[in-house]
Amino acid sequence: MTEFMYQNCTIMPITNARNEITQICLIIYDVTEVAANRQQLQQANSKLHIISKTDGLTGLLNRKHWEEGLEHEFKRHQRYKHTCSLLMFDIDHFKRINDTYGHPAGDEVIRQTATAIKKCVRDIDICGRYGGEEFTIVLVDTNQEGAFVLAERLRKIIEANTVYYDEHVINYTISLGVSEINSDISSPTEWIDASDRGLYRAKRAGRNQTQIYTHE
Repeated sequence: MTEFMYQNCTIMPITNARNEITQICLIIYDVTEVAANRQQLQQANSKLHIISKTDGLTGLLNRKHWEEGLEHEFKRHQRYKHTCSLLMFDIDHFKRINDTYGHPAGDEVIRQTATAIKKCVRDIDICGRYGGEEFTIVLVDTNQEGAFVLAERLRKIIEANTVYYDEHVINYTISLGVSEINSDISSPTEWIDASDRGLYRAKRAGRNQTQIYTHE
C-alpha cells in the first residue's frame, strides 16, 4: 500500500549584522497524522450524508429525500412547464411472499427489485422506496408515453427474474401506475395520488401491468 507524508514548511531569512540575508532557514513539520485524521473525518461525514439520504435495504433514496426531489420537479414544472412523469409501483402479493418464504426472503426480493430499477433509470431520474414494498421514480423530462415504455421494461425484467434465497425459488411480478404532470395537478400530493390511482387501476385489471392515469 502506498503511504504518503504530509508536511508544512516555514521558510525564514537569516540576516547578518548589516541586515543582509546570508542564509535561509527551512523548518519542516510532519503533519501526516493531522492530515490523515482530517481525511478520515471527511470520509465519515460523506458516508453519514449518504446514509441520511438513502434507504438502508435498497440503497435508493429514502422517503424524505425522494419527496424533496419530487417537490423540486413539481416547482420546476410550475415555473418552466417542463415535462415530467411519476411512476409508482409495488410488488404483487408481497405479503404472500413474506408468509410463504419468510421476511428475510422478502427483503431479498425488495433488494433485487431495487437493483432492477437502477438498471433501467438514468442518473437524472429520482428513485426512492416509498414504504414497504412500494417504490417511486420521478422521470425527469419524460412524458407519459416514455414513462410507460420504461415501466414496461422494468416490469418485464422483474417478471423474468428469479430470486434464489436459501433453498427457495421465488418468482414475482409488479403493478405500476404512471402520471404525467399537468395543469390539473396543483400539488406534489395530487401528483402522487394520480400515480397511485394508476397503480390501483393496474391491480384491479389483474396485476402485472402498467396503467397510465389521466384526469377525467
